[in-house]
Amino acid sequence: AIMVQGCQVMTAIMLCNFVAHAVAFAPSSLLAAKALFPTAKLEARAPQLRNRESMFSLRMGLFDAIKDLAMPTEVADMPNIAPNVPAADGPLSWTCGMSEVADPRHPMEDAWFATEADYGVFDGVSGAAKASFGDVYSFQLSGATYANMVKQRSSSGKVNPEAALDGAASALADVQSIGASTACAVTVDTASQPGYTILNGVNIGDSGVLVLRQDPATEGVRPVTAYKTIPQMHYFNCPFQLGGSSPDSPDQATKIRVPLVSGDVVILATDGLFDNVYESQIIDLIEATWGQDPNVQAQALVAYARQIQEDPQVMTPYGVEAQQSGQTFVGGKLDDTVALVLQFQ
Repeated sequence: AIMVQGCQVMTAIMLCNFVAHAVAFAPSSLLAAKALFPTAKLEARAPQLRNRESMFSLRMGLFDAIKDLAMPTEVADMPNIAPNVPAADGPLSWTCGMSEVADPRHPMEDAWFATEADYGVFDGVSGAAKASFGDVYSFQLSGATYANMVKQRSSSGKVNPEAALDGAASALADVQSIGASTACAVTVDTASQPGYTILNGVNIGDSGVLVLRQDPATEGVRPVTAYKTIPQMHYFNCPFQLGGSSPDSPDQATKIRVPLVSGDVVILATDGLFDNVYESQIIDLIEATWGQDPNVQAQALVAYARQIQEDPQVMTPYGVEAQQSGQTFVGGKLDDTVALVLQFQ
């Protein structure tokens, strides 16, 4: 068993001196992967935490680690179905925030894009081969997927993320691009089904989507998980991935379809977040910054993830997975980290 020598209380985020970066998205803006459209960045401010009357304003991940160790699961085989919701009077509106931080040991390898309705995150696989010139594979895959989605929207008014990702991967294979990447690409559809706003997309590997929703049966603003993608792993620390030497293909991706309601918060992130921050802690951070700008929420997630990554004693989700596979890993897992946060109204 892993001996836990210390645990990280999440309220320490208010003491964290890490400076995250974020990009603000106005409804009329069109921003994409850094390789395509370099953008100015804003310095993050520490999120303002709500005052709560409970004993602890945020929860500790230690209990999540104990629960996961006691009840291991095969994550690739779990149900991945979004709940049905009633029709609304009209389409929802939404805003998006973003934050990222690079692994200090090497240049950034996580890519992303965001438009008015299309979003994606791509995690460059650090162990994969890399070209000696040009963008790393994750940036190429992100840029090509983004371009395909823009082309689809301009030609037909509809976006098919699965076809966009498949076309991007095929194009890079044709030119024998070197490298590998996970991929998560989604679009917000307000037109195909009257009365519904639907998140459609695909995810391959261990980046993913988390949809948080307020529970009408409970008081307060603490959200619950309405939907989450399940990581696709061949074995511990080997996610499904796209690239020249990988046997995986876009048709193996999880198909995402989530009907959304007003108040939903959608998080797209790479494994730099999910490997280090428990789901309950993500909920804590979103609750603590509820009602604030989505950039603030994205900054809170990424800043806390980096704080955990640099803690040599903390018990993380990655450490729990290592334990379940018969290995030992104590402390945070240093990594590139990207998070997009969408707030729906």
